[in-house]
Amino acid sequence: MRLLLLLGLLGLAPVARAAPVNDRLAVAADNDLPEAQRMEAFNRLVMDFPTIRPQLEQLASADDADARQRWIAIRVMGQSGRSEAKAPLLALCDDPMPAIRAAAASALGDLGDKSTSTRLAELLWDPAIIVRAAAAEALGKVRDVRSAPELERAIADRSNFYRGSSLWVRAHYVRALGDIGARSSIPALISCLDDGDPAVGQAALEALRAINGFDFAEGRTDEEHREAWRRWAASEGPF
Repeated sequence: MRLLLLLGLLGLAPVARAAPVNDRLAVAADNDLPEAQRMEAFNRLVMDFPTIRPQLEQLASADDADARQRWIAIRVMGQSGRSEAKAPLLALCDDPMPAIRAAAASALGDLGDKSTSTRLAELLWDPAIIVRAAAAEALGKVRDVRSAPELERAIADRSNFYRGSSLWVRAHYVRALGDIGARSSIPALISCLDDGDPAVGQAALEALRAINGFDFAEGRTDEEHREAWRRWAASEGPF
């Protein structure tokens, strides 16, 4: 008690010890807690990444650990923005659990390292659709134009249809093209305007606007808007 009083008089309040990593991960992963409390724990983990990296990597790769806590650990690694996180995240792209592969892809997108785009493009062909969607969103964040052709191929691939119907993941591929911003993708996006999936057609309109910085929506119906893009592409191409 006397020591605490002396420290207070000297303006040297004792430093509170940080809660163990597992405890903070449990808080960040607990959906029963208020979002503000969970986000505070998450952001603190991101700030402390340089010192807690070994514990995070160990838990993220532990098959017997709580899946939600593994997911949080992986996203913390991505949000850290540190190059040391790249190798373990790439390794986690091979995890047997789809949710973990999806988290790893998303975390690589947060890192924004173009050297990971090849591996992310490979995940567009993952058996799990949630992984394909996460990979597409990550490629949109990485913005490596070299991945655009693979996204274009995925839009048309039969594996992204079920019994002739478009799967929801195809719209993610189209949005990623808009985020990457390669003008070479304009012909593929023009083709998507006629897609039987309304979500794909709408995503194509948004992607064309993102790439070009304008659109033709004002004063036009939806079909007139699409036709205006077709006429523009015919007059401006090849891209």
